[in-house]
Amino acid sequence: MKLTSEDEHTIEQYIRAAHGGYTGRVGIWMERLELLNMAHSKLVVRMALVAARYESKGAGNA
Repeated sequence: MKLTSEDEHTIEQYIRAAHGGYTGRVGIWMERLELLNMAHSKLVVRMALVAARYESKGAGNA
């Protein structure tokens, strides 16, 4: 996964805010970040697929 400088800045600011305004150095361990977020991402995709199938069958139009 490639990060842009904006991505890195966003992650850095989130980490700083989550730790009470931490002002030290921040390192981003991409492999760990991916592992921590992969389960949530998969769940979101599964939920979207179920919703799309439900709506495509007309069940959402009742």
